[in-house]
Amino acid sequence: MFDADHTLFDFDKASEESLSEVLSEHGIEWSEGMYGDYKRINMQCWTEHEQGLINRDTLVYERFKRYFDFMRLDLDPVSTQKKYLKGLGTKPYLMPGAEEMLSWLKGRTRLGYITNGMTEVQRVRLQCIGWELKFDVIVIAGEIGVSKPHYDYFNHVHQEIGGPAKSEVLVVGDSLSADIEGAAMFGYHTCWYNPGDDLCHLSQGPDYTIAHLNEIKELILG
Repeated sequence: MFDADHTLFDFDKASEESLSEVLSEHGIEWSEGMYGDYKRINMQCWTEHEQGLINRDTLVYERFKRYFDFMRLDLDPVSTQKKYLKGLGTKPYLMPGAEEMLSWLKGRTRLGYITNGMTEVQRVRLQCIGWELKFDVIVIAGEIGVSKPHYDYFNHVHQEIGGPAKSEVLVVGDSLSADIEGAAMFGYHTCWYNPGDDLCHLSQGPDYTIAHLNEIKELILG
């Protein structure tokens, strides 16, 4: 089971391009550092969502509201987020080794796609590169009303894959809270995709840690 953004897809590259395009429509010149501020605010909103402090419908525009307040820009966060998401779905940039790794896995094991991302981005992006056929199961949080790391999300995933022994499932993702901690609490094995060599702050760490997706092959082959 693979997380999407920051695991299979290079979210930051696509996000920065989409945001810069939207702002340029309003005559705002893009400069170095602008995306870093947006990323920080966006991550804070997602953290609040994972903690149950804000819902998904609020998150999609609240991050832009906060960003525009920070940047002192008089722009509408609702219309901005719609244009941003539309652009994001047309930029299916992959993380290094993602295509090769999934091609190697296909037919060797069942594959799942599990994401907290928005439907209007995830479905379009998968169709853009024909990846909707690579996965046996696709579970998008916005379509079921609950997100990782919550138990109900992983329980829904488990039902979708036919309820196998939890020991037979491996979740691969970049987020320690949403992917690793959430999956581990449900009873799945976990693999932390950590290309930045970050420190793990969890009391119970992941079963495996990798810096490149091609290392998945080594885990499967043992």
